[in-house]
Amino acid sequence: MAARAIWKGELKLGKHNVGVKFFSAIEDRSVRFHLLHEKDNAPVEQHIVRKDTGKDVPREEMRKAFAVGPNTAVILQPDELEELVPPESRDIEVLRFVPADAIGDQWYERPYFLGPDGHTDDYFAFGEALSRKEVIGVARWVMRKKRYLGAISVLDGYLVMTTLRRAEQVLSFSGVEPAKSATPQANELKLAEQLVKSIEADFDPQQWQNEYRERLFKLIEAKARGEKIEPMAVKKKRPEGSLADSLKASIAAAREKKVA
Repeated sequence: MAARAIWKGELKLGKHNVGVKFFSAIEDRSVRFHLLHEKDNAPVEQHIVRKDTGKDVPREEMRKAFAVGPNTAVILQPDELEELVPPESRDIEVLRFVPADAIGDQWYERPYFLGPDGHTDDYFAFGEALSRKEVIGVARWVMRKKRYLGAISVLDGYLVMTTLRRAEQVLSFSGVEPAKSATPQANELKLAEQLVKSIEADFDPQQWQNEYRERLFKLIEAKARGEKIEPMAVKKKRPEGSLADSLKASIAAAREKKVA
């Protein structure tokens, strides 16, 4: 089945436009549960109720409020909030181009594949230019009543747009206080380098599946067949040793795994 575009827009490159389609690059594979009453397995649902009386409140009678003090809140009306929504547009404004390594991992949020929407020659020419110049584009646009900031990069000749977090969301490292430690000894540093070398390999995401999700579906399938589920034994935590001992043990385990 062909992928389905979730949104269309036009990259604004000066006086030149390049039509693109947005496709999701990731998928939420969270398991969704139904809620049942324990006594008779009757379906249950959540309601919005008043805290003082427990009575249901219709959605049209709800108002959003922001606390500005211990006992004070500012109430915002729906029309006031609606005025803050940016106007709809298909324009994707490319603000600037920066070196490919200028944006750290902490800024990236959600990736989208960008496919060509007409203008095929211009689309691939733009992607080739980004690759040759080794830059990424910084762009902003409005999609579904929300303004986004994103980075345009190239993957296998196609464009990728990854939304970026805003400055107030990203913490600087100066706010992190790492534990103080002595300079590593030469033997410890050598062992650490050996550990890194012992498990060097190509990145293959297929090797690392969602273990919790797999175990959950095995449990569901077993219970659906009427099988009795035995509780798993909890592994005992190993006693802690020195850094050198830990590194030696890790290297030995890595070598055994490679042999196996």
